[in-house]
Amino acid sequence: MNISSLKTPGVYINEIDAFPPSVAQVATAIPAFIGFTEKGPSTPTRISSFMEYEQIFGFAPKPTGVSVEILDGIPTDNCTVTESIYKLYNSLNLFYANGGGECYIVSIGGYGKNPGDAAAKALYTGGIVKLEKYDEPTLLLFPDAINLSAADLGAVQVAALMQCNSLMDRFAIFDVKQDADLITSSDAFRQEIGNQFLKYGAAYFPHLQTNFPYKFRFNDINGTAAGKVDFNAMYATDTKVKPQLDKFNSIYSKVYNNIAPNDINNGFAIKWNEINKDKMVVVADFSNVDTYVTKMWNLLKILASPSALVNANDADLKKFIDSFVPISLKPLAQKLVDFKEEYDTLQTVDGADANNAPDNLADLTANPNASFDDIIWRSGNFAASPVNTYDGALETSALADLSKIQAALDKLFGQIVTAMNSSIASIENYILTEENNVVTQIPVYAQIIAKLSKAMNTVPPSGAVAGIYAQTDATRGVWKAPANVSITNIVGLTDDINDKEQENMNIHETGKSINAIRKFTGRGTLVWGARTLDGNSNDWRYINVRRLANMIEESVKKACMRYVFEPNVAQTWVNVKGMIENFLTVLWNDGALAGAKPEHAFFVAVGLNQTMSAQDILEGRMIVKIGYAPSRPAEFIVLEFVQQQQKS
Repeated sequence: MNISSLKTPGVYINEIDAFPPSVAQVATAIPAFIGFTEKGPSTPTRISSFMEYEQIFGFAPKPTGVSVEILDGIPTDNCTVTESIYKLYNSLNLFYANGGGECYIVSIGGYGKNPGDAAAKALYTGGIVKLEKYDEPTLLLFPDAINLSAADLGAVQVAALMQCNSLMDRFAIFDVKQDADLITSSDAFRQEIGNQFLKYGAAYFPHLQTNFPYKFRFNDINGTAAGKVDFNAMYATDTKVKPQLDKFNSIYSKVYNNIAPNDINNGFAIKWNEINKDKMVVVADFSNVDTYVTKMWNLLKILASPSALVNANDADLKKFIDSFVPISLKPLAQKLVDFKEEYDTLQTVDGADANNAPDNLADLTANPNASFDDIIWRSGNFAASPVNTYDGALETSALADLSKIQAALDKLFGQIVTAMNSSIASIENYILTEENNVVTQIPVYAQIIAKLSKAMNTVPPSGAVAGIYAQTDATRGVWKAPANVSITNIVGLTDDINDKEQENMNIHETGKSINAIRKFTGRGTLVWGARTLDGNSNDWRYINVRRLANMIEESVKKACMRYVFEPNVAQTWVNVKGMIENFLTVLWNDGALAGAKPEHAFFVAVGLNQTMSAQDILEGRMIVKIGYAPSRPAEFIVLEFVQQQQKS
């Protein structure tokens, strides 16, 4: 209350804050995974569980190849699997297995794209750029990028370090590309990572071996090529199994046929995964409204013509699609028709067509009437509803309203994407049911799967390490080094490192430390290193010191936002100082800061002639100096033993 402004006699209550506000500690272990997924949005998406990931982004990639050997009707131990080159799925699996929680997924493409070609580098760096606008992620990793060449991988890693340095609120976890021996791989990594902003990253070696079960599909094994099993020939004379095989082969191709990118004869699921599902921004002159509406028609068009399923083996699939289209998709097509009906009546004062109607949408006589089946999609030609829900909803004061049109289109677009996602998922579940019906009739199939499931997966360590960061932060605090912690859900390592080999990894003349993951008898597989890539820096040598600094800086920065434009006077300085000191005292009590007493562990200074000059105040600057002594890990424990003479 401003007491000097009182003018009316009376009694007034003035509540005075007795304590400074508090600093809320920001989250420290929310990684952003950048890579390739089966499906899903291209915008960074926050998830909180592995199940949620599978719902939004799909399942594991198929193995690159499968080879089956059958002798006397029984699969042999020579059945092999060539693992997939897509690593994000299993990396995320290890993240959650090792204590991970919330994270972000940045999908940069589907499984059809090559994660290791030259064009992929731009996709990874583009994914990193997308994260600039997101404040919550605190860790960056891209397990699929190990498919890149050493030079391209280094460029992506440098881009991550540059963003970490620019935003100062995140840290990068790197995988060392392992296509040679330890020394060669390490030298190549150090050569390409450069020498800038190394304090914001840490590298790990070697890769991990897991036994996550592969999800084989029947057509991964069935076929006539070398290494496949020709079940059609095997059951050519079986009057019960052969018809089921013929039916399944036909309907599977209608859903998963993948002739070429964006081929008109690709299956329903392939077309849906390929098509762009990003919303559009309507421009001020409304010239792209037609494009936006056409884009929605094209989404629905994937299931526009079940009547094309003329093969007798496809009859049940056609009947299944016919059953849900009128319920879940037809109403959305009708909304598009109703939108056009209302939109074409609008007037505008924008652009060259002042006071005239916006450009009309494409005529419906050719599209979509000719493309969409009668009865399930329409009754005769598409026509507007007698009661149009868009009537008057797209205008303000009898003129087209850009914001209302944008909102209406965005809402309808979201409804169509959701409905089509559900529809395609239903079709895939239908195919899976039919597949299960077939394989239950083939006894040897289960034996083949058992042999193939013994194959191991190779996974870069960054996902598991991110999980360990999250687990350590939650149980001990971000100030505890994320090392001497076992990695769960793995069966081995791609390289067995000993003490001598780790010497050059841990302390190198360039300072670019690489943290080892090692197997210890009786103790398991442990993360056995806690250094950043700036190993020669006494300030930023250790991961926990860098990440603690990120947390303190970001937490205090956000807490101080409330004081922007407050009077730059002693009362404000006292409040700011007390707020920060209270926060640092809590950290000291938790063991984050070293010192027998708080004043030994940190200091906070702010004030005229202390941190600011009179000129600083005139120019609007309030300068707060904060010093703290972070706890550092006991990396080398030396036990000194000495003999003493007998005393009794």
